[in-house]
Amino acid sequence: MELVNTNSKKIPWSIVNRTCLLVLAAFTLSISGCGITANGWNSEGVKLYEAGHYPQAIERFQYALGTDERNSDAYYNLAVTYHQMGLKTNDQGFLKESEALYNRCLDFDADHTDCHRGLAVLLAQTDRNDKAVALLNNWSQDKPHMSAPRVELARIHQELGDTQTARLHLEKACSIDKNDARAWKALAALNESEGRTEVALAQYQRSYLLDNQQPQLPTRIASLNQQVRTGFSSPAGDANTRVADENLSRGRY
Repeated sequence: MELVNTNSKKIPWSIVNRTCLLVLAAFTLSISGCGITANGWNSEGVKLYEAGHYPQAIERFQYALGTDERNSDAYYNLAVTYHQMGLKTNDQGFLKESEALYNRCLDFDADHTDCHRGLAVLLAQTDRNDKAVALLNNWSQDKPHMSAPRVELARIHQELGDTQTARLHLEKACSIDKNDARAWKALAALNESEGRTEVALAQYQRSYLLDNQQPQLPTRIASLNQQVRTGFSSPAGDANTRVADENLSRGRY
């Protein structure tokens, strides 16, 4: 299981579907431990979330909001927790709460990449693929100078089976920001999945040069190097206080 840095203040989306069983329990909203910052409460909450202690994690994220009521990461963390709880228990109330919290996060940080991803996933999981695409399209149109919306659009189109459109978005992301390691890595994975081994290798290498804090990439690069040397290639096997209100989407989708 992927570990999170102890200073992390957000739930990495990659661990959302790798948590333990939910144990429902009452929780308090009273603030304790004066002197702990919102980031500190978020970090504690992330650890509890990873351990499967959702009610306690919710409590810590609410403490973070008690310290900083505009803390977008706390809203995002709450949204992810309710999202996971809703999936595990098939509770539509939790999923609706999660949707409202994702939107609350975006109220305070309109370019929160993890939040856009989490909300798009939630919309797709609740049979609203059109809303998921609209959310990311609108973000991309609002921020045409940013590569992140394009990367997320590519991700959702890949999940919907439209790799051609995904490729167009990734190529656009790489042209918008030639130093976006995530975009190059995503494009490399797409090329690898389609058997374009040498192209994928070059793009993985570029991604790693831009960000060498990607521990899985050296192994991937070594594997593709071996494939290129032997003339063999194959597709890859692998390629985030209740505030709900009626206007969940805020006009975003």
